[in-house]
Amino acid sequence: MHIKVKELVGENAMTLDDGEAIYSRIHAPLTLGETVELDFDGVQVFASPFFNAGIGRLLGGDLTTEMLNSRLKFDHLSVFGARVLRRVIENAKDYYAAPAEQRSEIDRIVHDNAVA
Repeated sequence: MHIKVKELVGENAMTLDDGEAIYSRIHAPLTLGETVELDFDGVQVFASPFFNAGIGRLLGGDLTTEMLNSRLKFDHLSVFGARVLRRVIENAKDYYAAPAEQRSEIDRIVHDNAVA
């Protein structure tokens, strides 16, 4: 499966909603063992909320890091976009490896900071 990210989210891949648009397209195929290629041609701006919602949450029980690395491919991803993506994946691995009460505390802190 080949997805042109710009067609779904435009030139700016920044928001949780943008990430959700990607996640909803790639989740089922990836969990079924298919290879998905995300083409970032024309996407100029990247932010971690986009990658958190679109990619990071895949590591929450649906896929292992190895599965993600072998099934999800990235084309035309800028150096900056790749750096943000790597950080999001590392944070997601740490987050989902933490005990439930620690994840709950992290969620509370993030929520409190977002509201403030």
